[in-house]
Amino acid sequence: MAANDVTIPVGGELGTSASKFCCGDTVLLFSSVVGDALTESMENSWRHMNRSVDSRWIKNLAVFDDSRNAWRYVGAMTRRSEKTDWFTNKGLISNYDDAFVAIKAGLFLLYLEMEKKGQKLDKIGLGFGITVRHGENVIEKFFAYIKDHMVARGDKKFLIIKAKNVALNEVREIEIQLDFCVMQYQAYGAYMALLFSKYNMSVHNTYIIDIGHGTWIKLPVIDNEAEIGLSDSFTEGIHTITRNISNVIFESSEQKFKIPEQRLMERLPTKDYKIEVPGAGVFDFSKLLEQQTTIVARDIGDRVAADMATLSQKGQSIDYFIIIGGGAHLLFDKVKKNIGDYFGWPQDVVDQRVLDSASTGVDSRHINCVGFMLLARDQIAMDKGEDVQPGFSITNIVKEL
Repeated sequence: MAANDVTIPVGGELGTSASKFCCGDTVLLFSSVVGDALTESMENSWRHMNRSVDSRWIKNLAVFDDSRNAWRYVGAMTRRSEKTDWFTNKGLISNYDDAFVAIKAGLFLLYLEMEKKGQKLDKIGLGFGITVRHGENVIEKFFAYIKDHMVARGDKKFLIIKAKNVALNEVREIEIQLDFCVMQYQAYGAYMALLFSKYNMSVHNTYIIDIGHGTWIKLPVIDNEAEIGLSDSFTEGIHTITRNISNVIFESSEQKFKIPEQRLMERLPTKDYKIEVPGAGVFDFSKLLEQQTTIVARDIGDRVAADMATLSQKGQSIDYFIIIGGGAHLLFDKVKKNIGDYFGWPQDVVDQRVLDSASTGVDSRHINCVGFMLLARDQIAMDKGEDVQPGFSITNIVKEL
């Protein structure tokens, strides 16, 4: 069988802060932002002044936007843009053109990673996550948009991707045949990762809590299907917590100093909760962080409890809960305790039934896009009438910074 007759499973999602794409053992991440490109003369000037030794494509990426007939900077490169746009706003895709540029960027970068390994990414099946706030109607519209912006050759559809490494002034154009695209709600990717790992392909009712930068998502999966009536996303993520802490610091400095939320965000993974406020010394925001995470965890717990009551009235129950996302490390213990308290479970039962992404062997920030790759793999197996291969291992993480 020719190489381009083999359909390769790929997963992707556009998160509020970072977009993730997965193929094989590789996950890549870049900021969910695009921006206007510099003029050609300004780009030349920037290259002469650029002293960065990081000339990787993911750090210096521009993608040609056919709808605008112009280059668009993607991710880290948008720091040179005069005007930037985030792919999503309050859990919704802001602009289909920009979202399509993001998909092209993710696939192009994956193409390069596979190329390094001597592998081809000529023909793919794409599993793609979209937020629950869109609803099924928008999923269909976005899927139709993608199909309308592809090149048809007979019954085959191709993505033509033109990309530029701005630092190297190198342009490449590739084409990828899209065999199929299956879309699901973002948090469903975590369920697929559990299905292929901990569940060993057995179906278990699962309640996913996905805590991200700008939103948190709840998605119950009953009998392998997303329970749409109880699924939702809320504009209260880690950004809400850092924004509130930044405001308190601003007020305590008599409105003299505003600490950028990004500086607070950078300290969270290392548990460094002290920050210097100019003219006011070192501010320890650990108590504020405790207060703010307690408030968000309580809100999550209240909504989970309401959903459990609704499911119980239907004669349904949840076997496992899983807490994922970039904010999971901050809120996991509190949300886990709230769930255990609601059911009155002893600690050993709580530990068994409230899971983190370690149950799947994948980082909580990447689990959804990995799951969507597995969703595409499952679709390929069904199309061929074969058993799906459940094993997977992520060993290569590619980031822009």
